[in-house]
Amino acid sequence: MKRRFVSILVVTFNAEKYIEKTIKSCLDQTYQNLEVLVLDNASSDRTVEIIRRLSDSRITMFEGKENIGPYAGLNFLLEKAEGEYIAIQDHDDVWFPEKIGKQVDFLNKNPNYIGCGTKTFYFYENKKVLILNKRPFETNFVDHTSLMFRNKGLGYDENFLLADEYFEKKILKNVGKLACIQEPLNVHRIRRDGTNLSSNRFNFSLKNTKEFFSINGISLQSIFYLFDLVFGKFFPNKIIWLIRKYITQNKADWMSVEEFSNLYFPI
Repeated sequence: MKRRFVSILVVTFNAEKYIEKTIKSCLDQTYQNLEVLVLDNASSDRTVEIIRRLSDSRITMFEGKENIGPYAGLNFLLEKAEGEYIAIQDHDDVWFPEKIGKQVDFLNKNPNYIGCGTKTFYFYENKKVLILNKRPFETNFVDHTSLMFRNKGLGYDENFLLADEYFEKKILKNVGKLACIQEPLNVHRIRRDGTNLSSNRFNFSLKNTKEFFSINGISLQSIFYLFDLVFGKFFPNKIIWLIRKYITQNKADWMSVEEFSNLYFPI
C-alpha cells in the first residue's frame, strides 16, 4: 500500500518552554514520510531560535511579521502543505511515537472517513495530573491536537470564535465521517499560567453564545462546556476541580505525572 505523505502543521507564539519537545515528538514518529510546517506568529521570545537549532530537513519554518492568530496561521500553512494527509499539532503539546502511523493506517483502510483523531490525555500542570479524555469511535469532534484529515483544499472559517470546532463539526462532517481511534496517542497541555488559547478564547456575548449553540447544539453536556468556557476562570480552583471530578470528568481515567511517566514517557 502506498505510504501517504503527511503534512504536520504547527502555529507557534512565545512557546520557548515547550516547542523543542513538541517538534521532536513530531519528528520522532515511527511513520517518517512527513514534513513539519511551522508558522511563527512574531514571537518575542526564543521560539524561532530553538526551532532553527533543531536543524532537520523535514522542518520548514515561516516567520510572520505580526501575530495573525492560530486559525489564519493554519490557513496559511494549509496553502503550503503538500501532504495527502494533514495533521494538526499545538505548539505546547506532545504526541506518542505511533500516532501518525496509526492514523494513516486507519485513513488508508477507511476511505469514507474524512479524518480521525485519538483519545487525548489532558495534562493539568498546576495539579500535576493527567485526565484521559474519552470520545466515542463515531464522533463529530476530536481534540484538535489529535486531528488528521485528508487534504482536500478545506480551510478554517476565521469568522467563528470557535473555529476549530466549526471546522470539525460543520466543514469536515459535510465531506465525510470523523472517527476517534480508541487509543490515547497525544498529550494536550493545560498550562499552569493559564495562557492556553482554549482557556482564553471565549468572550461572553449574545453573538458568541448563539454561535456556540449553533455549533454544539443544546444539551446538558454543551451547557456544562459553555459554563467552563465562560465562568471557569472566575471560580475558585477547588470548585472547578470538584465539578470536573464529579460531573464533567467523572468517568475519565485520572493519572499522576509519575504514573504517566512510568507508563509512557517523561513530560
